[in-house]
Amino acid sequence: MMKKYFLPILISFVVLLNCKEDDSPIVVPQPGATLDVPVGGPTEPNQVWVDLDQNRVNVNQRDSWDFGFYGGDKFRVILNNSTLMAAGKLNSTSIDEVQESDIASMKSVVTVGNFQADNVQYVDDIMGNYLERTAIDEISEKDEENHVYLVNMGYSVFSGNTNDLTVVGKHRGWKKIRVLRNDSNSYKIQFADINDTTHHEMIVKKDKEYHFSYLSLSVGIVKVQPAKNLWDLCFTVFINENKGHGTYTFSDFVTINTMNNTGAYQANISDVGSYEDFTKEKVDYTKFVYNDHRAIGSSWRTTYGGAKVFTDRFYVLKDSKGNLFKLKFLNMTDKDGRRGYPKFEYKLLTN
Repeated sequence: MMKKYFLPILISFVVLLNCKEDDSPIVVPQPGATLDVPVGGPTEPNQVWVDLDQNRVNVNQRDSWDFGFYGGDKFRVILNNSTLMAAGKLNSTSIDEVQESDIASMKSVVTVGNFQADNVQYVDDIMGNYLERTAIDEISEKDEENHVYLVNMGYSVFSGNTNDLTVVGKHRGWKKIRVLRNDSNSYKIQFADINDTTHHEMIVKKDKEYHFSYLSLSVGIVKVQPAKNLWDLCFTVFINENKGHGTYTFSDFVTINTMNNTGAYQANISDVGSYEDFTKEKVDYTKFVYNDHRAIGSSWRTTYGGAKVFTDRFYVLKDSKGNLFKLKFLNMTDKDGRRGYPKFEYKLLTN
C-alpha cells in the first residue's frame, strides 16, 4: 500500500552582503572584499555559498536537506555529503518487501569512516563529477531497472554547546528508498522506514536554473544551493577519500562550482611571488582544475601544531563568466582558537 502526501516548502536563510538591487541588465563584477564566512563556529552547522563577482553569500543549515535531484537532461540523485550520508544498492525493486533481515549485514559497510578502502562506492563521486557517478545509479526510463537502496541518513548538526570541533550530532537513522522517473521533467521518490510494509511518495520537479532541486524527507522541498550561475565557492563539512582507507570526514572544507565550469588552482608564493603583487598577467591558464571540486579543498589550512592557515600560498579562481580572482585565506579560527570561523580576502584581477 502506498501513502501520498504533500509537504510545505522551507526557504533557507539567505544572507546578502551586497543587498542593493541593480535594475540594470549589466552585472558589474565587484572589485573584491574581505569575508568572515558564517560557518557557525565549532559545530560548523552551516553550508555557505559564495558568489565572488557580486560579493554575495547564501547560508543553509547542513542537515536541512537529504537528497538533491539534478535539473539538467540526465536523471541523477545526490546524497547530503555534509551530513555523512551513504547509500547501498539492494537486489530488490519492491520497496515494501525489503525488511531488516535483508539489509542487516550491509549496515556496517554503508557508512562513512569505517576504514574500508572500497566504501567510496557508497557515497557520491568524491571529485564532484556527479553526472558520471553517484551512489544511486542513474535513474532509468524503465521502472524495473530502478532498485531499492539502503540509505544511511548520516548525522544531524550537533545541538549542544562546545568550544571543540564537533560536527557530528545524533545519528539520523536508516531509510529505504527507490527513485523513478515521473516524467521527462520530474522524479518520483518512494521512501519508508526499514520494516514498514507501506511507503510514502513525493514528486520532485527539475529546475534548469539550478544544478539540483533539494528534498528533506521530513519537510519537503527546500532551498539550498543558489542558482547555478550565482555561486563559486562552498564552505562545508565534506566526505573526502583517504587513499587506501576509504572515506573520511573533513571540516573547514571548500569546494568550487565545477559543474558550472568554475576552475581554480593553488599559487605558491615561492613560485609566483606575493599575493599583493600577483596580477592578471601572471595567471597560468594551464593550471586551472575544472574536473575536481576539491581544487581548494582543505589545502588552505592545517591542524598540525594547531589550527592555522597556510601563509605560503593563495588561490586563483576563474568563474563561469570568465572573471579572474585571487583569494587569500586569513583565518580558520576566532580569537580564542575555536574552529568554524574562516576568513578570506579576494580581489578581481583586471587588465
